[in-house]
Amino acid sequence: MSIFESYKETITDIQTLYRSRLIIEIILSLNEETKTLSQLRDITGSTSQALIPKIRKLESLIEAKKEGFFLTSIGKIVAFKIADSFLMMRTINKHKQFWLDHYLETIPVSLLNEIEYL
Repeated sequence: MSIFESYKETITDIQTLYRSRLIIEIILSLNEETKTLSQLRDITGSTSQALIPKIRKLESLIEAKKEGFFLTSIGKIVAFKIADSFLMMRTINKHKQFWLDHYLETIPVSLLNEIEYL
């Protein structure tokens, strides 16, 4: 299966994640540790009324216990990859001219896959 076919298969999930600043902030903050609704309100600057529907939408990624919300094992994988994508974009933007001026085809794919660590 090509990456484009995979994209078409998962477009709804991708759009759910990346269309919402609030969803990304919830996932990234829970990647650090369990948070209460109050902590999520403080971190995101949002109300409970805005947060709760987003959390419900992410039921396979987030669970609730009496001490707060936390990421499921699937949520941790997703959070890790989201964080990588933001770190990668930060690295590219920080050194944009370098990337534009250099021939990248000789760099092994394994190294390009870790560009966010530069």
